[in-house]
Amino acid sequence: MAGKDYNHLFKLLIIGDSNVGKSSLLLRFADNSFSGSYITTIGVDFKIRTVDIDGERVKLQIWDTAGQERFRTITSTYYRNTHGVIIVYDVTNPESFVNVKRWLNEISQNCDNVCKILGESAALLQLLYDPGTKTKSNFH
Repeated sequence: MAGKDYNHLFKLLIIGDSNVGKSSLLLRFADNSFSGSYITTIGVDFKIRTVDIDGERVKLQIWDTAGQERFRTITSTYYRNTHGVIIVYDVTNPESFVNVKRWLNEISQNCDNVCKILGESAALLQLLYDPGTKTKSNFH
């Protein structure tokens, strides 16, 4: 680890329709905080979190993209060198789930072989809020 505080670096993107909880998910995971007010992401937001996994320090660069169509050309550049993509939808907004297909297509157009995770925002936030849940144990 000469000169750096991590063993591995991974770039992750959080994508999905506007107002599905992408920024809330990022805030909860990176800063362990939550804001009840909705603020539109303009372009992208960026946070870093370093975690220990099996004795290794893993640095996660997590990019929160804007869901609005007007930012599509801006966010496409952020797919470069991405290791994983989290696609978020809102269970109370059926259209956001229907649009998952469009998001998967966008990933295919902009990324080579990347890991993809599909999650409903409330369930993902619960997983981060209560790390002892049975759901989390299924990932190990």
